[in-house]
Amino acid sequence: METDELLTVLEDAGLSPYQAAAYATLLELGTTSASELASASDVPQPRIYDVLRTLDEQGYVTVYDQDRLYARANDPQNALTEIKTAIQQYKSAIDEIETRYQEPERRDGNVSLVQRFRTVFDHARDAITDAREHIQLAATPSQFTTLQPLLRDAYDRDVHIHLSLYLPEDDTFTVDKAEFDGVCTEVRHRELSGPFLVLVDRERACYATPNRLPQEYGVLIDDYTTAYVFHWYYLTRLWEVYEPIYTDRSDNPPYSFVEITECIRAIEPLIESERRVTGQITGEYTTTGRECQLTGQFVAVNYTGSQSETDGTSLLKLAAEAQIQFETTETVYTVGGRGAYIEDIAAKRFTIDQVETEASGS
Repeated sequence: METDELLTVLEDAGLSPYQAAAYATLLELGTTSASELASASDVPQPRIYDVLRTLDEQGYVTVYDQDRLYARANDPQNALTEIKTAIQQYKSAIDEIETRYQEPERRDGNVSLVQRFRTVFDHARDAITDAREHIQLAATPSQFTTLQPLLRDAYDRDVHIHLSLYLPEDDTFTVDKAEFDGVCTEVRHRELSGPFLVLVDRERACYATPNRLPQEYGVLIDDYTTAYVFHWYYLTRLWEVYEPIYTDRSDNPPYSFVEITECIRAIEPLIESERRVTGQITGEYTTTGRECQLTGQFVAVNYTGSQSETDGTSLLKLAAEAQIQFETTETVYTVGGRGAYIEDIAAKRFTIDQVETEASGS
């Protein structure tokens, strides 16, 4: 850097022209007297003393009296703190400008379109941290590993975590079930590539296109109705068609579900075989929005399509209508899944506590 350019930078950092000239010259000369510095730097002799004392107060130099006034430059590591702070502020401002330029291009209510995967991933971290009931995640092994500490914390909060894991052919990740212990409720191995997707409590969605696409973009959603569309995309495209490779659920109760579809699949054959299924439902009354926790018996299920067929309960049959009849000591409630409107209860969690034979009651 030329001297003139250095002087310009020093002045931009807040030094006066005389202060910048004196400081730059002192760096070259080392320790010198005030009068010699004035001559070398073209600072007027009457001004040099005030200039040096100001530089001394700001930490750039140290002045001392011997037979006359002398000055020496301080260690730049200590002297340039203010300049370094200013530089960092400029860097932060540049990063913020670039981020805002590429951040949400378009906002429509609670839906935002963004350009960078990093933005989607950062929002996904926040959403996972705030999760209360359910996380649905579609990710690669490296993405899962990065999010693993946050997922573990959520699991410890009793959040159900479903992971659709895509393993690229060139990925060296080895599927080790120990990686999922204490982190996931259920994991399915997806064979086809897809997006990065995080759904939290069916209220927030963070979606990013696969990296192989030439135009990268993402969608951020904080709206139940829109997120519900992504929920069904997740079920039909990223979840139902693949077999589980890990589950934390034991074969015997107690166990719980956050999806009414899963609960119906579990209890329907038990009810049809005249088993007595008891447990709890946590949710809210649809008429008042007041939270509730019911204890009683699962007595019947109802869903779209014929229930007499023997080919199992497909997701298609459960898509349009899915209800559970739940009997307490007071009444029988019609229970729907999260977001239900016409049912008595919109349920967030179904817990199976016990399965008994009707005949023996044990």
